Amino acid sequence: MRTTGSVSHRTLLLPTPLRAGTVVVEGDEAHHGRVVLRLRPGDDIRVADGSGWCASAVVTGVGREALEIEVAEIEEAHDGPAAQLQVVCAVPKGDRLSDLVRGLSELGVGSFHPLICERGERVPANLDRQRRIAIDALKQCRRGRPLGIGAALDISSVARLPGIRIICDPAGGAAMPGPPAATTLVIGPEGGFTDEERVALSVGSQTVRLATTILRIETAALAASAVWVAAWEASRP
Repeated sequence: MRTTGSVSHRTLLLPTPLRAGTVVVEGDEAHHGRVVLRLRPGDDIRVADGSGWCASAVVTGVGREALEIEVAEIEEAHDGPAAQLQVVCAVPKGDRLSDLVRGLSELGVGSFHPLICERGERVPANLDRQRRIAIDALKQCRRGRPLGIGAALDISSVARLPGIRIICDPAGGAAMPGPPAATTLVIGPEGGFTDEERVALSVGSQTVRLATTILRIETAALAASAVWVAAWEASRP
């Protein structure tokens, strides 16, 4: 049996609690492993349960409906400082929301909430597709837990959020991330916040400018997240 020191970029998501030993994988994950990942006996893979536990494993059998794998010692997948970052963002048009969710997942952001605002697009009534995308992204980017997809928040709810609040707006100053701490990044619609929304959000918040150019919603959200994640990662001992 291989040890947890072996590294594989291919990940299967197993039910929690994750356990060591022989495991039979069925259903969608078996199909994903057999058809998409093209797993064969002897292949090294990574397994995770989406609740912060992972392990190295070896494929020992491939059937038409199931995979058999041998799971090594279970390890905790420690979240980086980016998990303290929450993004509240107006919904971009079309499938750009899916691209945003994938990008935030890859950066290690802790959670995402759609923002309800006057000039924003309608928030989808059901965010289950985005939650599935976040789970798929967990397998690709080797997270321990998926990006949390929370309920939509309106301006007054955002203004009451605890912790540090950063409003991304062209009228703001330079972005200066401090040490890792619970932080919410707020990104408005492509038409910008109304004057009333700016006033409501400004109380107890910092306003920062990301660029002199006008950014699309998902570009602004990913750029802001990357600035904070990079600064926090650089501050790690």
